[in-house]
Amino acid sequence: MKWKPTELVLSTDSIKKLAEVEQLIGKVEGVQLSRPVPKLRQKNRAKLIRGSTGIEGNSCSVAQVEAIASGQPVALSKKEQLEIRNALEAYDALPSLDPFSVDSLLDAHRMLMGNGLLLVPGRFRQGPVEVYVTETKTRSMPAWETVGPSMEELFGYLKDGKDLMLIKSICFHFEFVSIHPFADGNGRVARLWQTRFLMEEHPVFEFLDVESMVFEQRAAYYRQICNAQDCGNVDCFVLFMLEQIRQSLCSLWENSAPSQNTHADRIPIAHQAFGKEVFSRKDYCRLFKTISPATASRDLSAGVASGALKRAGDKRTAVYRFVEHVSSKA
Repeated sequence: MKWKPTELVLSTDSIKKLAEVEQLIGKVEGVQLSRPVPKLRQKNRAKLIRGSTGIEGNSCSVAQVEAIASGQPVALSKKEQLEIRNALEAYDALPSLDPFSVDSLLDAHRMLMGNGLLLVPGRFRQGPVEVYVTETKTRSMPAWETVGPSMEELFGYLKDGKDLMLIKSICFHFEFVSIHPFADGNGRVARLWQTRFLMEEHPVFEFLDVESMVFEQRAAYYRQICNAQDCGNVDCFVLFMLEQIRQSLCSLWENSAPSQNTHADRIPIAHQAFGKEVFSRKDYCRLFKTISPATASRDLSAGVASGALKRAGDKRTAVYRFVEHVSSKA
């Protein structure tokens, strides 16, 4: 059986979810949360490694991942500890890997499945394989002879495909596990490579803990992969993964967003978000969803009074623009 790309027809729900995720990415990047503080980065890394290995059956906790990362002993099997150490190495190496290179992907598999986890890591499978999709049902994966050409074609889609990066990353994830290019470790590599690809445009994904969200919904994760394979449309898996990304972005925002309690907090955040662009009160309210229009008006008036903002137009058509560096005392 030869692999062929699965159809993608986005539903209205997926299009709406995509818009939500893109808005959240803009919000996070607008206040410069793309690189969280070191303590949060370390915690997120431990959580995502617990999530990604846990999806594959590893029983580790977040605390145990942190202990292994710092060289402390833990009560886990040798195999589970090795899976975690390998994952730590692979995620640390992410920025140095080329998301458009098959050779880099083979290097990632070598890191994830090396040191004895797999006999020949970093090499595509050399034989047929079947995977269980239920306790009693198996599915035959594409013939091993087609794996190399299929992966070249899939990487061509990553590089030259016309879909948005978010959609391409999820479709790659799905097609990768459907091709099943390795004897083992396919899910781990697929999730890692989706992250690496998204980092190319949005650095925040290096520190975003999507894997924990998937871990909590792992039965649904496998179910949506099977559903997409059965119906011949990736949309259900796209919708599922977009929701996991949305939740992880919300979690990052809630845990590391700067204070937004007063106009002195909000004006510098708005400056980071809007830069030199002209914006309206409506745009300001869209950035700070919890404040009222009246509060927004008071904020903007205070910004004008301080000299940080310049206003043009009358009351209904007023627009604003930052005209100088804004301090936290604006």
